[in-house]
Amino acid sequence: MGKDRGRGRRNHHSGPYNKSNWRGQKRDRPQNNGGGPRNRNAPPQKCTLQENQVGITEFTNPDAPGFTGILKSRFSDFHVNEIDSNGKVLELNDLSLPNVAIAAVPEKELDNWRQELEAVIGPEVWQDIANLAAAKNDPRIEQKVEIDVTTLDKEQRTQVHQLIKQLYKGKLMSTTIGQQQAKPKVQEEASVEKNDAAEDETSTQEASPVPAEEKKTIRILKPKPGRSDKRWSFPGDYVTFLVHKTNLVTSDVASTLASRLNLRPSQVNYSGIKDKRAKTTQKFSIKRRTPESILGAARCQRNVQIGNFGFESNTLKLGDLQGNRFRIALRHIAKEKRDEIEQALQSLKERGFINYYGLQRFGNSASVPTYEVGVALLKHDYKLACELILKPRDSDVEFMRPIREEWWKNRDSAAAAAKIYGEKFIEKKLLDGLAKFGESDYSSALRQIPRNTLMLYPHAYQSLIFNRIASRRIKEFGLKLIPGDLVYVEQDQPEDVEAELQQSEALDEQKEEEPNDEPMEAAKEDEAIEEESVFKRKVRPLTAEDIASGKYKLSDVVLPLPGHDITYPANECGAWYEELLAEVGLSSDQLKHKEKTYALAGAYRKMIISSSDLKWSFRMYNTPEDTLIASDWELLKNIPVTPEPAEAEANYMALLLEFSLPTAAYATMFLRELLKQDTSSTSQTLLEKQAMGKEDNEKKAVSQEEDMEVAKEVADEDGQETEQAETQGAEEAV
Repeated sequence: MGKDRGRGRRNHHSGPYNKSNWRGQKRDRPQNNGGGPRNRNAPPQKCTLQENQVGITEFTNPDAPGFTGILKSRFSDFHVNEIDSNGKVLELNDLSLPNVAIAAVPEKELDNWRQELEAVIGPEVWQDIANLAAAKNDPRIEQKVEIDVTTLDKEQRTQVHQLIKQLYKGKLMSTTIGQQQAKPKVQEEASVEKNDAAEDETSTQEASPVPAEEKKTIRILKPKPGRSDKRWSFPGDYVTFLVHKTNLVTSDVASTLASRLNLRPSQVNYSGIKDKRAKTTQKFSIKRRTPESILGAARCQRNVQIGNFGFESNTLKLGDLQGNRFRIALRHIAKEKRDEIEQALQSLKERGFINYYGLQRFGNSASVPTYEVGVALLKHDYKLACELILKPRDSDVEFMRPIREEWWKNRDSAAAAAKIYGEKFIEKKLLDGLAKFGESDYSSALRQIPRNTLMLYPHAYQSLIFNRIASRRIKEFGLKLIPGDLVYVEQDQPEDVEAELQQSEALDEQKEEEPNDEPMEAAKEDEAIEEESVFKRKVRPLTAEDIASGKYKLSDVVLPLPGHDITYPANECGAWYEELLAEVGLSSDQLKHKEKTYALAGAYRKMIISSSDLKWSFRMYNTPEDTLIASDWELLKNIPVTPEPAEAEANYMALLLEFSLPTAAYATMFLRELLKQDTSSTSQTLLEKQAMGKEDNEKKAVSQEEDMEVAKEVADEDGQETEQAETQGAEEAV
């Protein structure tokens, strides 16, 4: 009966497969094709940013054939595995929990320790300890043995604790406690034999405060029933583990773990944010929380699995990775275009792609892109910045739209903030700030938003400038080196030189931290000058002789992100920066903001990058729901993917890609170069609908042809039967 009830409950929420619905749109949504009245109360159609709106316009090989392929048709089509700082691709493959390992000390060495400690812990004390271990628990009295270990150093005290652990194996627990005891005063007899001056000196010493000495005691106790020694006994202070998530935001996973473990979100550390609509594996780090408690905190989250526990002495920091390994399926590939696709893949492998900042950098609203907020902050227009953040937009979640509209009309921040539940929305933090400091104190209200979140806005504007400069550089000068292009100096390794850039990129990946109540203080003038000179010397312009030598390639060229402490190219490209900044009323000098949160020092970023380990294959499948790539979890649990049909029997074909990219590079820009099409969600959805419609039409045409052939065969058979009947009748008549 229970089984039937469960089946009925599932079917209550399910329905027949609808091709127009399989990307997640609501069922039975009325579509206005011009034949019926328009619903004025329906939410407006979302309008997302297009690539050309953020400077993404060029290709490294515009002549290579593009093709149609649907990206992220399902989140199981996009897999990301972090590559750690040692170059290892991280995979979830171990679910075991590590045990507390107490390194056993040989008995001979234990005997030596006991002999060395005999002056402090004699036979009588050891007998008291043994009696304590054998005694039954009595809650009416405090069962303990205390040993004065003031004369022992730290190593000897550690030996005492090790002896207790190993000899009594959980029956007893020991801890070191300290208390202040006064030193004995200077003896008066010492001054008797001294002269008057010495006596005066002695009296001065006696009158001065006497420093205290810390008395140390090791207290040995019987643990209470049901409890054991809870002290940290793992080999490192920081527990590391891998998180495998499906269709979730990294920061949301971290926030939930922090909440369950009674931590702040900033105490759950990771190297970078991974895509939401994907299956991803990455490393996390938490200080002094047992693997059991972390596992328990993760179990409350759907679509999250953790494992591969380890221990390290240092915390994980943003940017502590070499890059990411991608496994991607592009669906609805035309079977007849295999040769063209192979050609495009080979071109991409040889030439690389333009290292644009992807659309994720600029938010999800075309009406209020994040870089516009950044410009307002850089120009000290805090009122405009607040209004842009709170402005009604078409890309809002449903409940936020009326709240924005009400605030926009009435400017009652307290009333608007009261309607937003939870603390994760920056709109909530900003509205709380306006209610707290006053409706016109925009600067103070903005500082209620976490500092790292605020910094995203100026960095989005920085990214826009980089994209536009890169496009113009490729469009006007092509894929060739020109004098004045910037390259890293020979003695600097790119990994080290790009540390500042990676820190800037990591701002996209920052978790929420404590509110920034006060602006950061500016550095001293002499230190700032030194920093400027060091950072500017990290690159140098190419000369004609450098280019003629053949030593440098286009992949060595870096373009600056605009800032007040940066070296610009020593050619026409250098002047373009000031031109673009002037379009919004800014200059490089103005990027040295009085509030360091909004200041832009600048950084360097490679103009062209490539993936040397690119692999690809073609995969047949029959339905849009087929799983084409096995995730870490599916491999670990031996969950098979959908079997591949024979090519003659398959309805569709997909292209499977596997490649690695360095940190701060966007896989969507890699795919854009390959497909030669816009990677925005709006464009992908439209392409998918077109592909599905085309396939439906082709199937209908094939079905009609088959029906006609069947009808023709039936007609032919009828004709043959008629002819045979006529012949037979004629023979009978004869």
